[in-house]
Amino acid sequence: MLKVLITGITGRVGANIAQNFLSRGHAVTGLVWPGDRQIEKMKAIGAEVVEGDLASSADVNAAVDGHEVIIHLGAAFQAGGPFTPEQYFDTNVKGTFNVLEASKNLGDHLKHVLITSTDATMFKYPEGGISKPISENSLPLSTTDWYGYSKVLCESLLNRYHAQDNLRGTIIRFANVWGAGEILKFGQFHLSTFLKQFETRTDDAGKATFKLLQDEDQSNGGGPRLIVARDINGRPWKKHQIEVRDIVHGYERAVCSPATFGNVYQLGSMEPFTWDVLVPYISEKTGIPYSTFDLPMNPTFYEYDLSAAQRDFGYAPSLSVFEMVDEAIRYNEEGGGAIVPTQV
Repeated sequence: MLKVLITGITGRVGANIAQNFLSRGHAVTGLVWPGDRQIEKMKAIGAEVVEGDLASSADVNAAVDGHEVIIHLGAAFQAGGPFTPEQYFDTNVKGTFNVLEASKNLGDHLKHVLITSTDATMFKYPEGGISKPISENSLPLSTTDWYGYSKVLCESLLNRYHAQDNLRGTIIRFANVWGAGEILKFGQFHLSTFLKQFETRTDDAGKATFKLLQDEDQSNGGGPRLIVARDINGRPWKKHQIEVRDIVHGYERAVCSPATFGNVYQLGSMEPFTWDVLVPYISEKTGIPYSTFDLPMNPTFYEYDLSAAQRDFGYAPSLSVFEMVDEAIRYNEEGGGAIVPTQV
């Protein structure tokens, strides 16, 4: 049995990792914000919680003490904001420093500390998309967005602690994550998202596209409509995401794996998807009509090379995007299921 501390345990990812580790007989404690509104989820799955602030070294030291595995997921990120640059720095950078320093102080009692990063550390939307699979080191960590940049600094901190103090640490870098029912709500599948995006365009191509989108929306009476997004040459967009069950599998495999120490790993689903394949499937299953548009904007077109995670800790994501859609429809109709929802 491992004694595991999870920061950010009430979130989309943390609650599901906690549920998995508890089901396998490990002792799990979560560090939560004071007054966290999602704390009821922990009662349902049986995890212990302690309250504290990641920016407080005293709070973090008290939470980390006595644990063998630290899974650091807690962070300020875009969906939970807005946050100021100071808040991103205090929570993400100082918080990660506090977690790593407290982990180092555990000495030989520490078996593994895993910090969470994000694909928002990289710029993935050049004019023509990215044709080759993206490995952990194929793109510079050049983002200047405060969330992504704070995670660049967090990765650097882990690298420093491993190199200088031989800390048994690993960086896990996520693709964008879908939780229970969330694939169906993904904004870039919906015409309404692009209506808002193109409404403020002042160039001729942007204004013309907005008019086409507006006409299509009005022809549908303003009701829900999906979109097969393509670039200006008619190439369907492509993206690599991940559903939370595959992330749980990744942590199950990576925790306490010495081959991962000092390394960064990307986690994604078993394969990327393209809009022309997935959106018609969602339309068929939900009855929501779809339209196809060639959009004059930098496209979403990329996929990840997952070979490092496959090689070093046997990462083998198993869910197709079609299975994700089917589960999301089931969840929205029935509730319950294997996934702890993001909100309760």
